[in-house]
Amino acid sequence: MKKINEKTIGQIISLGIISGMRSTFALAIAAHYLSKQHNSALSNSRLRFIQSPVTAIVTKLLGVAEIAGDKLPNTPNRIVAPQVIARAASGALAGAIISVANKDSVAKGILIGRATAIAATYGTFYLRKYLDKSTFIKEPVTGAIEDAIVIGSGILIMG
Repeated sequence: MKKINEKTIGQIISLGIISGMRSTFALAIAAHYLSKQHNSALSNSRLRFIQSPVTAIVTKLLGVAEIAGDKLPNTPNRIVAPQVIARAASGALAGAIISVANKDSVAKGILIGRATAIAATYGTFYLRKYLDKSTFIKEPVTGAIEDAIVIGSGILIMG
């Protein structure tokens, strides 16, 4: 299997963590960046849709909806099966996109992205629970902090 370079791994892990925190944001970040700076490797692949300005707009709107939905009292925990599956799929797709863009191993990108997203899903869930129980930081403040981390990290990763 093809070796994957460190830059690619760093981007995949970062977007995987973001997928675990906010399932739609990793793809929104990738779509935003790649719609402005097209990548020839992606242009010749099935993943070329990620470079479309329409994809960038749609994924950003989904991200805003996810942020708003996270603040609602009846929103299910991120560790219920459908949520974990969505976050794992988002991390895997982000991993595939970054791997293709960097001409690296797509299979490894998918695996790394998915595994990182799942780990971040559980890690951030229990971290938020801990903060809510053990500190003065309570919901929805922890969610807002998480949103700021996701957005700021996205700018740093792809910028």
